[in-house]
Amino acid sequence: MEELKHKLPLVVDASSNPLYLGIPTRTGWEKIVSYPGQAMDGLFRALGELFDDRSDKLNSVDVIYFCCGPGSTLGLRLAAAFVKTILWEGQGKVTLFQYNAMDLASLLPDSSKFSIQAPFRMGKRFLRKGKPRSIGKKEILAEEDALKDFPDSLHLLGPRQLSIDIPEEKILPYQLEKIGGIEELSLISEPAEQPVPYSPQPATFTKWKGYIPAKN
Repeated sequence: MEELKHKLPLVVDASSNPLYLGIPTRTGWEKIVSYPGQAMDGLFRALGELFDDRSDKLNSVDVIYFCCGPGSTLGLRLAAAFVKTILWEGQGKVTLFQYNAMDLASLLPDSSKFSIQAPFRMGKRFLRKGKPRSIGKKEILAEEDALKDFPDSLHLLGPRQLSIDIPEEKILPYQLEKIGGIEELSLISEPAEQPVPYSPQPATFTKWKGYIPAKN
């Protein structure tokens, strides 16, 4: 297991609010810190709290588990930049693994029998299907189809206010502290050279038509 090969593993997960930084053990957590609010402030506040009263420091980290999303684009990019800095300063001595938040959600209690949904762009939703405790299949569906065709899904919340009515019992709280450490993280993680925020579809923009529309 990674715990036997590495001295100090670090989990970086800014896919939700609160964001999480944690030091996992083989089956649990040595320490985990959650911080609500914006990732720009939260990452460094959580980092300070995580390493408070420890003899080792951030430069002792030699393996990172990075959550690529889905989630807030800004939060994921800031977390990726943070991880890239650690990799750069580690000069090839830091191992990186990447996981998807929807796969991690399949490890949470009471989630194993259900598909999992998360918000995407306006009018669309992510859907995760497949075995729990594994890297599942993700697809993007129209919101209406996702809710109609998969009524038993559990739902992760996104950074924006809900635009649809989801029963409270079908909302799946994203609680990293309930994950069983490296043993479970290893089931859903893949090695990566650099952290890459999850973006299954490129953003689309209206092309400029060469003039500015007149105001009414």
